[in-house]
Amino acid sequence: MTDSEINTRYQSFIRQMQTPGVHKVGGLGACTLISQKALKAGVNFNRIENLSFWGEDRHFCIRAAALGISMYVDTHLPAYHIYRDSDFEGAMEFLDRTDMGEGSEASRPKLTLSMVMKNESERYLRKVLEEIRDYIDEAVIIDDGSTDNSAEVCLKILKGIPVRIIRNDISKFSNEIELRKMQWTETVKSNPEWILNLDADEVFENRFKEEARQLISDQEVDLYCFRLYDFWNETHYREDEHWCAHQYYRPFLVRYREGFECKWNDRPQHCGRFAENVFELPHKLSDIRLKHLGWVKKEDRMAKFKRYRELDADGKYGSTEQYQSILDENPNLVRFEE
Repeated sequence: MTDSEINTRYQSFIRQMQTPGVHKVGGLGACTLISQKALKAGVNFNRIENLSFWGEDRHFCIRAAALGISMYVDTHLPAYHIYRDSDFEGAMEFLDRTDMGEGSEASRPKLTLSMVMKNESERYLRKVLEEIRDYIDEAVIIDDGSTDNSAEVCLKILKGIPVRIIRNDISKFSNEIELRKMQWTETVKSNPEWILNLDADEVFENRFKEEARQLISDQEVDLYCFRLYDFWNETHYREDEHWCAHQYYRPFLVRYREGFECKWNDRPQHCGRFAENVFELPHKLSDIRLKHLGWVKKEDRMAKFKRYRELDADGKYGSTEQYQSILDENPNLVRFEE
């Protein structure tokens, strides 16, 4: 096989192992249920003298295969392998993360946070991550040229959750499409089941925490769209002719489908977070609302105004009228009610 074929088969196998069920495999280890028939046939853990493989489980499995006895793995419940004393330290974190012993949800689909950030440690990053950690299983974060301790904040707040941070020495935001493609490529390397794409200044209303697992357990849906509310202070969002994003539904939560061919909108600004053909997937609108806090502080609004005027002065990719309206001293604000 070619390297590409090998990788495709490998990824397919890994995804199967992440799907709750009983799957035929070529090898087992640790906790194994052995039938009396297999024992009488001669399956055991003794070393096979002419094989140099290390580990009694390997010799067990080779002997079973040679005797024509099939092996299966049950992936309904996760397992934590305590192999040495140092592994005890991570056992409690594992139990907390999987909610074992409290009506286990261990068979639930894996939810991966995908995020891009830059110099967010003194803004809303802590608030966002403290909310998110209650319902995600892992995180893939692009640190797009930060000069502060944003990465350290992520590792601290998400302690106990697998986190992979990819650092860009130079920010790619001036050509956002390259940044979003990079974000997608790095995220799918973790073999995700569901991907939640949020920026470091976005947080769902409280309902999402309660309903997230129900959403991603629906086998008929691969994509969820939500309304995004641009907050102009801590309690009110802006609503006028230029600020009406909350009237439209946008994709933020998608099931990863291996083999789905992404077709991107190759604009350097306002290109979208997912491929533009993502709506080919079975999708659904959710009435759970997403709060965008990036406009709350005046200094943040001014920074965004200057950035958009610099990157898109002619309004080729956005609206110059909207850019100019950022400076409005008396915008129409509506109170957000949870």
